[in-house]
Amino acid sequence: MFRRKWSGLPKDPQFPVDLKELGYFINENDEVCSIENPEYYFKYFINRNPRWNDRQRYAMNQALQNEVWARLENLGMKKVLLPLGTTDPKKPHVPIFVSDGIGTRTRVVVIFGESMQDLGVLAHRVLGGPGGVNKGSMVSIVSALLKQQCSSTDSNPPGIILANMGELLWWAAGNRTLGHSAFHNTPMKSAVQAGNAITEDTKVPHNESMKTHVHYIFDKVIPHFLNMRPGIDVIGIGDGADTVEEYLDLPPVWERFKDRINCLSLVGGLHPASELRSEEFANVFLRNKARAYATSLEPVGMVLSGPEGNPNTTTFTELGCPVFSSGEQNYTEQTLIAGSKVILDWLQEVALTPEGEDYVNPEFQIIHADPATNADEPDWSQWQTQEVKEGEDAKEDDNKPRFVLVERPKNGQDREHSDEGGEINACTDKDKGKGKAVETVENLAPR
Repeated sequence: MFRRKWSGLPKDPQFPVDLKELGYFINENDEVCSIENPEYYFKYFINRNPRWNDRQRYAMNQALQNEVWARLENLGMKKVLLPLGTTDPKKPHVPIFVSDGIGTRTRVVVIFGESMQDLGVLAHRVLGGPGGVNKGSMVSIVSALLKQQCSSTDSNPPGIILANMGELLWWAAGNRTLGHSAFHNTPMKSAVQAGNAITEDTKVPHNESMKTHVHYIFDKVIPHFLNMRPGIDVIGIGDGADTVEEYLDLPPVWERFKDRINCLSLVGGLHPASELRSEEFANVFLRNKARAYATSLEPVGMVLSGPEGNPNTTTFTELGCPVFSSGEQNYTEQTLIAGSKVILDWLQEVALTPEGEDYVNPEFQIIHADPATNADEPDWSQWQTQEVKEGEDAKEDDNKPRFVLVERPKNGQDREHSDEGGEINACTDKDKGKGKAVETVENLAPR
């Protein structure tokens, strides 16, 4: 009988949570580059063992998040622990960021990010690559919002709340919450562990999931920091947009917030309007005070569809509100980065609506349609699968014999013709005289 001790297992690799010690620095273009070769960005594949690569990525992401948080705090953002009233950092909590002096603002922008991103991060492919730290994080968004004004009569910048949709798993050893990927890349007893288990101990009260976190932001955080005057602008990104839309669609919720929400920006969201239940939210608010920004090949800001959708494009447009191109072609996580100016300018446009007037989306003339099929390409409109063709051929040939039975000749010798003189197919040498059914020649063609 064999017993393996912990000492016999390979140790989990350790990497410092520090850019310089990891071998990187932030250059004059705000991009993270290698100290050894400044022309190169972050190198993920450093070992043939995936655990080494993941552990290095974990340390790198934590170091970059520390940099982002420091910059957000320099912009006047303060970290708040949820549930509200949490003072002991060793107890399970979820951090969010709230701008300083938010209680005195007459307009507040609440941003719900994606479930796959850490707090303050928009896209690591930009944050740690071409584009830089500010562009790939909420630093650029917060900086732009602080240059706006609350309304046509209030020149103060709006208040800002950054929700934390991605880091909801409590890691007790580090006294913090993490996203799913980071949670399984934390230090372990050995390099061959299966991963950390998600249990009740890893969940934060009232913030166990994206839905409960959105509920807590609207039900507890907003009433706690805001008085009854401020209007609320909501930005949702990716699945964060879908979750917020589902929450606001609940009749009791919408009845409570319908007079406070100025506008809703769905950035990369894909929630179908047909699945919404609240008539007033779906057919009145979304149509008049919401806009969606989708991944598209078209230039940023191009109108792709009205509230009814556009059947002439492959982009999903059945969202119940006008749909615009974000300027990003492929990645949902980059939609707010690519379309930030257009998206934030629209929020400012709504905020500057003259006092006493109610903002309503204008009627858009939709002329966008995807390009027609190239004339040089074959016409696939009548294309059918081989299985369909076989099925159709079978129907046409139902009355035709598909097999001919070769009988053993009575005299024990093979015959090439039947007694009636009808021609039959010859068997192979192996099958001669064995009474085996053989397919006719016309049915031996490839199928």
